[in-house]
Amino acid sequence: MPRERGCGRCLLLAACALLLRPPLRSRAFAVNVIPGSAEDETELPVLQKCEKRGTIRKISQELKEIVFVIQSQSNSFHSKRAEDLKRDILKQAADLGKELPTVLLIHEMDGHEGAWTILPLMKDFSVTYGRNSSWIFFCEEDTRIQVVKLLETLGRFDGSKECFLGKALYDEESTIIHHYAFAENPTAFKFPDFAAGWALSIPLVNKLAEKLKSEPLKSDFTIDLKHEIALYIWQKGEGPHLTPVPEFCTDDVSSYKADHCATTFSNFLPLCGEPVKKEDIFIAVKTCQKFHGDRIPVVKQTWEREAALIEYYSDYADISIPTIDLGIPNTDRGHCGKTFAILERFLNHSSPRTPWLVIVDDDTLIRMVFSRIAVQKLLASKCRCYSMDAPDDMVLGMCFSGLGIPITHSPLFHQARPMDYPKGYLSHQIPISFHKHWNIDPVKVYFTWLAPNTEESLNGKKVGYNREDL
Repeated sequence: MPRERGCGRCLLLAACALLLRPPLRSRAFAVNVIPGSAEDETELPVLQKCEKRGTIRKISQELKEIVFVIQSQSNSFHSKRAEDLKRDILKQAADLGKELPTVLLIHEMDGHEGAWTILPLMKDFSVTYGRNSSWIFFCEEDTRIQVVKLLETLGRFDGSKECFLGKALYDEESTIIHHYAFAENPTAFKFPDFAAGWALSIPLVNKLAEKLKSEPLKSDFTIDLKHEIALYIWQKGEGPHLTPVPEFCTDDVSSYKADHCATTFSNFLPLCGEPVKKEDIFIAVKTCQKFHGDRIPVVKQTWEREAALIEYYSDYADISIPTIDLGIPNTDRGHCGKTFAILERFLNHSSPRTPWLVIVDDDTLIRMVFSRIAVQKLLASKCRCYSMDAPDDMVLGMCFSGLGIPITHSPLFHQARPMDYPKGYLSHQIPISFHKHWNIDPVKVYFTWLAPNTEESLNGKKVGYNREDL
């Protein structure tokens, strides 16, 4: 695990544990349509399409009308990467000899805790840029942009209409992380791959801002931001669907496929500094007696061999594993009581020289990560579970947010199985974790996605699995 410089007080959470979980929708949306190709713009009904232009406007006119928004984080490592991208955009613009565009970093926008959810920013975007701009272009810190090609690409679309542009992702089958939306035909609904960049026309931004005035968001948290933004924009058919743009790419910049691309993306693990020694990481596995026989063997067969310091916490002391009974009964819902008991044990019983704590569910191939200082500040506060069965990730998010301890998000942590994500989304990632073992072979998932170059422990031989089958 890489150490991140300047991260004395930090917490890394899986995508499912960032701040709070949204309430489950009461029903699934079903759309009876025949899915088209990625370039097809007729899958879902819309009030008006983002029409393509007959001619492309000049670069000098387009550049100053684009507002670049980098989906940045305040953490020192991530903020530097965002600043580097900002400088690159402005340098490309300066080399053109034209007026520089506006480039914003989300973490620097004042008064918007939870601005990473993006939708709350629409009102500010509308007020500030609604008259003199044509596009808001969003990208991640590792997105690489060819400004000239981006301008040419946006010039193909009519920015006076309500346009929603991006690289299209879609579910091949309905999934719980999207609340089984479009259950009858999940391929029909497209949502953007943030890594490739995505764009909203100003008329659409203005429309969203007006809607947010009359119908404020019920929460500022999300499970899968890219899907929920697309769902909010679509508004059950009253708004535009995503228009796929082939020039928005996630191919590596050195790939031959990237010649036509306005954006590219690098497939790599972030190099935050010198790797942390495994002796500096204490791993706590949450389990219960009914799962001792099927889930714990998966842990021991896969990633336990990489752990120098590991303990299993259960509602029953089983010396064969061994497990430790923390005196917290197992609950059917959240596990806040058990998680806080683990945090207390980490501070009071582990070596004070161990700087990192990883908490893992017994059906997760790696999950959460805390620094010792973050745990110390949390337990020194009065923030605790409002009930023993409260969702632990939800409570932790509220507590750390209230304490001003930054929660660093990594899209490489996953809350579900590989098949629960679009293939195009995982294709440009080196995943860190997956969650849930139902209807899959978790050992195959581990040695295919997370440790493809290690030996499978059942027979001591290297094995090759097809990612497409997992």
